[in-house]
Amino acid sequence: MTTSDLIEALRADIVSGLKEELLNELQPEIERRVYSNIFDFQEGVRYLKVSESSLRRMVKESEVPYFRQRGNIFFRQMDLDKHIENRIVRKEART
Repeated sequence: MTTSDLIEALRADIVSGLKEELLNELQPEIERRVYSNIFDFQEGVRYLKVSESSLRRMVKESEVPYFRQRGNIFFRQMDLDKHIENRIVRKEART
């Protein structure tokens, strides 16, 4: 092993370690910011790309999670994301 190979291997180890350390430190903050988004009704309409009447029906039929605060309807982004994920159609693996 040459000196330059050793230096390159050390550099790769350091970079890998730093990436992992940074990700571990930043992950809680990233999740907090992503999951703290609260949408009002109009923002929910835009986020889901549905009409107001469709979203009202979805709320009435408890198709999407929501909460009320002072008579207004609100949605958590993570709940809407889960709703979208559950609606994705995946092809069955052919045998």
